[in-house]
Amino acid sequence: MRRLFLMLLVAVLAVGCCSSCRWRYKNAKPLEETVWHLVKLGGESVTLPSDGFNIILKDNALGGRGACNSLLGQYATGEKYALRFSSLGSTKMLCPENEELEMKLLVVLSETTHYDIDYDMLMLMRDGTILAVFKAQ
Repeated sequence: MRRLFLMLLVAVLAVGCCSSCRWRYKNAKPLEETVWHLVKLGGESVTLPSDGFNIILKDNALGGRGACNSLLGQYATGEKYALRFSSLGSTKMLCPENEELEMKLLVVLSETTHYDIDYDMLMLMRDGTILAVFKAQ
């Protein structure tokens, strides 16, 4: 009897989790035309002002802002959430407080091979490893 109860409990929890997961994916923010704000880079959380370290993807063009520089580039998507950035660049204003982080972000973008979106979180990945996490604004 106890075993039957445990099996039933596990089944109920699994169904509840699956419907929650389905809701999160069904209601996920779109990759394009969403302003994505950087919250994690290279496995480390970052706390940044909301007007900096944002990207937006639209019509195969990347736009955004780092610490004080504008970011730009191109991107292409493919099957199974493939995502590649190219022709990446930025303006060259001096912003010493977060310049290193800005450069790391450009490197991460260039290394990205695919992505995933979980409701309002965008994860940029390379071969299954999360390189950066963004939150929809």
